[in-house]
Amino acid sequence: MKNLILLLVITITIISCARMEKADAPADTLEAAAADQVNAQLAPTSNPDLYSNGQTKTIKTLNYRFEVDNVKKSTEAIEAAINKYPAYIASSNLYLQNTILENKITIRIQSEYFQDLLKEIDQQARFVNFRDVKTEDVAKQFVDLESRLNSKREVEQRYMEILRKKAGTIEELMDAEQKIGALHEEIEATISRINYLKDQVSYSTLNLEFYQTISAEISSVDQPSHSAQFNDALQSGWNGVVQFALALAYIWPLILLTFTALLVYKFYRKKKLLNA
Repeated sequence: MKNLILLLVITITIISCARMEKADAPADTLEAAAADQVNAQLAPTSNPDLYSNGQTKTIKTLNYRFEVDNVKKSTEAIEAAINKYPAYIASSNLYLQNTILENKITIRIQSEYFQDLLKEIDQQARFVNFRDVKTEDVAKQFVDLESRLNSKREVEQRYMEILRKKAGTIEELMDAEQKIGALHEEIEATISRINYLKDQVSYSTLNLEFYQTISAEISSVDQPSHSAQFNDALQSGWNGVVQFALALAYIWPLILLTFTALLVYKFYRKKKLLNA
């Protein structure tokens, strides 16, 4: 009987110790499971069915340089076309270099209206230097980012569970807090990347550079009218008088000395003639 009781006590003790060991080390087991989950789920997916469902996510970018007859009129026409669609001008830069007047405009437009706006812009082109349309499919990036985001959120929830239950040692709890902070930063970065890709997919970008050569216009400028020429002549004559007066003001002592010398010379010459 005593042996039976002793055996029961030993069995109960062994079971209790096993349970205590399992309760004392949940963080290590959890961390290992979380690491396995991250390694499995954060790897880029290679399943084409996840992003080839017929709904591609593409980013369209146009780089377009062309010559126009008149930069001002073409700018007004392009701005009027932009107002027809859900679009806006992201940047605009007008400048003159040598004989080239050029305007650089960056336009963002909802992707479904990309071709419609492009057709209207084509009407302004007199000569095309280049017209490049680049399309990038980012559907796979969306799948990878969303998969990573879900995995990080699940791992974060597991660490939060550790803190709520206060399971494990103080070092393990502090380590869980640090990893939650790092995961939160990674989650925010992933969300920012997803939002950026959504914006790039929703709105296409058109980089326009259109210019005109203005040397011909300068050479064909009308000559000033006769009245304008007469006014310029009067102004130039008056300026000459003023300059002459200023010159006299600078040399008046020399003029005075010269005039005095002439008077003295004439006086002595007249006196000499009278004496003769």
